[in-house]
Amino acid sequence: MLGAFYELTRTKIHTSMSNIYIRLFSIFCVISFNGLFGQNLLVNGGLEAHTQCPQNFISLDAVLDQVSTPTTSSGDYFHSCNTNDFNVPNNFKGTQVAVEGTAYVGLYFYALNDYREYVQLNTSQTLRENYPYEIEIKVSRAETSTVALKNMSVVFANKALKRDNSAALTKNRLSRETDFEYHEVLLASDGSLEDTEEWITLKGRFEAKGFESHMVIGNFKDNAHTALLNQTKSLVPSDFSYYFVDGCTLTALPKTNYEKDKIYVLEQNPFAPKGYKLDALAISNIRKIFKHLKANAELQLKITGHSHDAGSTAYNKFVSSLRARAVALYLRKLGINDDRIVWEGVGDTQPIRTQEEAGARSVEFVMTNFEDK
Repeated sequence: MLGAFYELTRTKIHTSMSNIYIRLFSIFCVISFNGLFGQNLLVNGGLEAHTQCPQNFISLDAVLDQVSTPTTSSGDYFHSCNTNDFNVPNNFKGTQVAVEGTAYVGLYFYALNDYREYVQLNTSQTLRENYPYEIEIKVSRAETSTVALKNMSVVFANKALKRDNSAALTKNRLSRETDFEYHEVLLASDGSLEDTEEWITLKGRFEAKGFESHMVIGNFKDNAHTALLNQTKSLVPSDFSYYFVDGCTLTALPKTNYEKDKIYVLEQNPFAPKGYKLDALAISNIRKIFKHLKANAELQLKITGHSHDAGSTAYNKFVSSLRARAVALYLRKLGINDDRIVWEGVGDTQPIRTQEEAGARSVEFVMTNFEDK
């Protein structure tokens, strides 16, 4: 009897301790991931850590720490320790100070016979599936560069790539690699890629696939499909596009998680003053709502449109209805079924802001349990 009691007690204690360990581990994982917000997840993203001072044309693999090239071509490494052609800020490609520190790399993004140069960086850890991240890169077109690219992108992959030629890493070529997973992230620019004076910031946000451990910077299109900026003259074989690259950062973003039965405001002014066309920020927020609804089939959405009090009550209700309907239609376009969306317009009868902003044009929404009628 006492033996049975002892075994039962020991089992309960063991189970209790196991639950405590599981909870502590879960808390540790959450804290560890939250600690990554704002932290650069690219190893040597500033391109400062090097093994030797660049003296001439040498592979980036040989001179930079934790940085490689995915093809037989090699970019150039510029550092203030060099007093000649590979100096910072003055070098054989132009003049530019470093974003931070004393170094940067230079790459051919467009050249004769689809010649390309790339730089390949490692991430400090494999990215988490379905979690949002932001990539930021600084580029500056070299003064000697004769053409400018219209846009740029990066490729995230599950492993380091190494091809035995210097041709462009097009989608067709990348898709033929063995055991190679990748996806491309388009980057938005805060200035003209023709600029040879300032550093231009390129940014892109994406949701990780869960395999990303390497990132490649360069041009992933051949010459025939590369869009050039303000190119009015006929190209000649000697034309090329060359950019300095520096300040590469990859940061984790907080994952959007909407609480059930809590009211959220889509955006204070998601529409034109007298219209109901969604702006870019509203569309971005609606896409987040879509992802949450897609991942949580038990939820439905109620959308409420509001308007200012400048017009008649009837007109304000009409306009607010159109605004709520615009959000609903966009969600339906993305793939949410009609029976999971409820919408209405209340005009200026239910202000949702402070007294000073009571008439603000807004749309609010709330997630509730789905009721199949």
